[in-house]
Amino acid sequence: MLSYRHAFHAGNHADVLKHGTLVLILESLLKKDKPFTAFDTHAGAGAYRLDDERLAQTGEAARGVQRLLAADSVPAELERYVNLCRTYAAHGMYPGSPEIMRSLMRRTDKLFLSELHTTEIEVLKGTVQCRPLAAETDTAADSDRFPIPTVRHTSGFALLNAAVPPLVKRGLILTDPSYETDGDYTDAAAALVQAHRKWNTGIMALWYPLLFHRRRELQQLKATITGGVRSAAAKLGESSVICAELCVAPEKEPEPGTPRLYGSGMLIINPPYQLEEQLNVVLPYLSNILSPEGNWRIGHLV
Repeated sequence: MLSYRHAFHAGNHADVLKHGTLVLILESLLKKDKPFTAFDTHAGAGAYRLDDERLAQTGEAARGVQRLLAADSVPAELERYVNLCRTYAAHGMYPGSPEIMRSLMRRTDKLFLSELHTTEIEVLKGTVQCRPLAAETDTAADSDRFPIPTVRHTSGFALLNAAVPPLVKRGLILTDPSYETDGDYTDAAAALVQAHRKWNTGIMALWYPLLFHRRRELQQLKATITGGVRSAAAKLGESSVICAELCVAPEKEPEPGTPRLYGSGMLIINPPYQLEEQLNVVLPYLSNILSPEGNWRIGHLV
């Protein structure tokens, strides 16, 4: 099913959690001069207009990233993400994960983007042909510091199957399916278990929705991934798995006509050093600023 379009939801609370976490992971990888590889399996359009009528229809950015941009202060752990959003907002845009990756990564790093939606892939191709808005100048030297993405019109899980392990072994996988069908849950879990077996040192970050009617599918997804990581430990060595969740509404059956998504989470295999500590600062801040009904949790699955 390919009906999902992220333009309705860009900059919402789920994006804030996902992209704030992504920036923290990228910052950790950037601490070393050695290059790294990043995969974005469901890249979407790359960047989104904040004045898009589809986004105005849902009002989700106003209840998400725009609350951060209006805040008097943010934790140091979120400054780079918020500053990047400010740069794009000045142009009426919100940066999706491909733009965040392009903006922070270096020329020597490898970036792989995949998108299956026939309309979104064409927009993405156009987006990555332009200089990132994060470029500080119009000079060639500044423009040349960014990575050159490899863009594929294919399933993100097919990309992982073909390209993992990468030649440059340090790195990250970000995957965030639409979760429109039961298969998205099972396919995401199976893809990460397989990727971990082939690339057990890679950081693997999976975004997932918190939906009351999908609790069973989510429990099975987590069980499959943790079981796969545990079973690989004897041969490949131990990997830790953490889970961070941000809720913006009570965990209960929603009232008719209200959003079904009450929050979202990030499951991270091989989280970088200090990420858990950073998220313990970020999550309560986001919970407080995004919703009076908000709450959060973080813990180890493995």
